[in-house]
Amino acid sequence: MYEQTTIAAIATPPGEGGIGIIRLSGIDAAEIANRMFETKKLHDFHDAVPYMMYYGKVMDNDRIVDRGLAVYMKAPHSYTGEDVVEFQMHGSVEALRSVLSLALRHGAVPADKGEFTKRAFLNGRIDLAQAESVMDIITARGQAALVQAESHLSGALSQYVHETREKLKEFITKLEVTIDYPEEDLEDLTVDEISKALEEINQSLTELITRSHRGRFIQDGFKTVLAGRPNAGKSSLLNALLQEDRAIVTDMPGTTRDTIEESIRIGGIPLILMDTAGIRDAENQVEAIGIERARKSMEEADLILMVIDGSVPLTEEDRRILSSLEGKKAIVILNKYDLEQKAGEEEIRSLISEETPIIHLSAQYGSGIDRLEELIQKLMHTEDLDAGRQLFLTNLRHMDLAEKSLELIHQAQKSCADKLPADFIVVDLTEAFHKLGEITGENVDDELINSIFQNFCVGK
Repeated sequence: MYEQTTIAAIATPPGEGGIGIIRLSGIDAAEIANRMFETKKLHDFHDAVPYMMYYGKVMDNDRIVDRGLAVYMKAPHSYTGEDVVEFQMHGSVEALRSVLSLALRHGAVPADKGEFTKRAFLNGRIDLAQAESVMDIITARGQAALVQAESHLSGALSQYVHETREKLKEFITKLEVTIDYPEEDLEDLTVDEISKALEEINQSLTELITRSHRGRFIQDGFKTVLAGRPNAGKSSLLNALLQEDRAIVTDMPGTTRDTIEESIRIGGIPLILMDTAGIRDAENQVEAIGIERARKSMEEADLILMVIDGSVPLTEEDRRILSSLEGKKAIVILNKYDLEQKAGEEEIRSLISEETPIIHLSAQYGSGIDRLEELIQKLMHTEDLDAGRQLFLTNLRHMDLAEKSLELIHQAQKSCADKLPADFIVVDLTEAFHKLGEITGENVDDELINSIFQNFCVGK
C-alpha cells in the first residue's frame, strides 16, 4: 500500500496565519508537484536539490491558485522515509484547501490521522516510542513536558528499552544453555549470576516507574489546591489567576461545595488549579462531603495556596489548617489586603516553616497577583526543570508495559529464590522481554498500531 499511494494533507492548524503547509508523501510526490507547481529554477522536481526552497506558484491550468515555496525531500532521507514535497503557502483556509484539492485531483489521496508519522514508523525511520513522542511534543503543556518529549523523540527511552532487553536476552540465552545441556552442571552457577543481575534490572525499572509516578505533573500539571476557611477569598483568587469569572463569588460562606478544577500555565509551568470547599464544621451532609474532598486534595497536592482572610483575626480553624502544612510545599496568602489587616503575621509564622512564604494581596482587585505568580514560578521551576532532565514515562501505554515487565521480573526472581527449574524463569523473562518490546513497537499488532495513530491529528 505505502509503495503505491501518495498521501496529502494540510500540516498546519486550521485558521488564518502567515504561512500554511501542505505535505505530500509517497512514490508520486515529485510528479504531482510537477503538475501543479511552476518555478523558474526547476523543470522537474525529481532533479530538485533536496531541502532547497524553490519560489513559485501553484497553478490550476492557467489560473494562479497561490504563490509560495516548495521543498523536495528525497527518500529515504525524509520524515516518512518516502519522497516528500511540502508547499509553504499563505495561511488562509481557502488557499490551503484549494492547494490540497488540486493535489488530490492530480493523484494524491487524503492522509488519515497520523499517517505521515505512521509511515515513518513502518518505513523504519523511527520506532513506536519515538512516534508517540511526536504527539507528546504537539500537546506539551510545559517546559518539562516538551524537554521529555524531545528526549523520547531523540531515542532516550528507546535506548533504555533496547539496553534492558539486551540484558534480558543475554540472561535468557544463558538459562536456555542450562536447559539444553543439563549434564554440564552449569545451572546453579548460572541461576545465581542471573538472580544477581535481575536485581539490577528490578532496581532500574522500579526507579523509572517510581520517578514516572511522581512526575505525573509533566503531562497533567502540578496539582495546586486553594485551601482555607469559607469566605476567605479562594474563589476570587481562582478567578483572578484565570482572569475570568470561573467560580461563583458571594458574601455568603460555603458557596463552593465541590472541587472546581482548571488548567493554567504560569511562566510556562503547568498547573491544575483546584478551588475547594471552605474548611469548617459542616452544617449539612453536602458541605461535609465537599470539606472531606478538600482535605483529601490537600494531602495529594503538589502545591497548596493557603488563603486567609487578613481582615479578621486568625480563627482556630485557620491555625489547624496552617499547622497541617508541615512538610508540604505551600504559600500562605493573606487576602483582602485592601481592608484593615487584623490577622497576625507573627502568629502565622510561628505555625509554619521558615521556608513557607507569606504574601499579601487583594484577589478582588487583583493587586499582588503578579507577586504570587512570581513565587509560584520560583517554587515550582526547579522541580519542572529537574523532571525534564530525567527519563520519565509520560505515556500510559508505556507505563502499563513497564509495570507488567517489572511484575514478570519479580516472578522470575521468586522462581530463582525457590530454586525452581530454569524453564520457569525463562518463561517469565521471555514475556518481560516481549512486553518491553511493545514499547518500541517490536512486538505489536496492526490493530494497536492503527489505534495509536488515530489519536494523532491529520497532517502529522
